[in-house]
Amino acid sequence: MKRTVMVGIIAGSLMALTLGLVKSSESSPSPGTTLSVRALKARLMATPEFLGSSIVTMRRGARVKVIQTKGSWIQVSYRGQTGWVHKNRITEKVIKLSSGGTGSGTSRGEAELAGRGFSPKTEAEFRSKNPNYDYSKVDQIQALDIDPASVSRFIQEGQVTGPKKKGGK
Repeated sequence: MKRTVMVGIIAGSLMALTLGLVKSSESSPSPGTTLSVRALKARLMATPEFLGSSIVTMRRGARVKVIQTKGSWIQVSYRGQTGWVHKNRITEKVIKLSSGGTGSGTSRGEAELAGRGFSPKTEAEFRSKNPNYDYSKVDQIQALDIDPASVSRFIQEGQVTGPKKKGGK
């Protein structure tokens, strides 16, 4: 059982890191711009990195104000707190939530895909190229809510290392 939990934690961490590599074609927002959280959940991080301290979890539709941009990360103000959110988790569109739906004319499935960094088109293309994958496992991993600081401690304590870079370094 412990092994299954650890594999889930590692898989979830790797998924989060992978999602961070998805590039957006949008330009960086200007300081003072107000944005909306487009993912079902987005963590406001203390530093511009996935593995670190989380300040608060923001929900879809939450409004944030841009302070500055650093690469793929945007420093924002949210309910009197300042932190960092990855640009794949936010949008310039105003997202209005309504009962029974996700708001803004999107389906729950589209909102879940956006939370993973995918569009419906990207997801359909991936599924067509990989018809034998069991996507229910991705849904299970996505449902996990593990604090990034816990994952970071697990990696440090377990001395987990990533793949070696080219050239053996």
